[in-house]
Amino acid sequence: MNTMKMTFAIAGFLLLAATAQAQGRTVRATELSGSMWSDLTKGKLSDVVVEFRQGDELPVTFEAEGDLIETRRASVSYIGVKKNFWLRLSQRDVEISFDGVAFKKLGDALSGSLEAGAGSAQNGGVADAINLMFKAYLK
Repeated sequence: MNTMKMTFAIAGFLLLAATAQAQGRTVRATELSGSMWSDLTKGKLSDVVVEFRQGDELPVTFEAEGDLIETRRASVSYIGVKKNFWLRLSQRDVEISFDGVAFKKLGDALSGSLEAGAGSAQNGGVADAINLMFKAYLK
């Protein structure tokens, strides 16, 4: 009987450990899958840490939809990671770390802005593109 209780206790511990590892795991930004983002937004994952390493290049697509505007032809651009950092994504918060251990709220660690403007060829004339600029700086 004691052996059976011990077996259940070990099995329970392993199940809890596996669940904790799946919920609190660290994933490289270059290895994120669409299903992981979907699971996070649906509440299936409660805590994931995403690691960004200096030199990583990540594809980014901007899309718009709604009553006034829509994306007609989405294209991929690439952003380069200049410094190692980690983002902890949870259902209620996004936090950042520069050592992978100590996390802070984004607003406590970064300042920045989102700017929009229009660009045209060097000779002037009608704008040939709307430019969006996301700026983020360490505090």
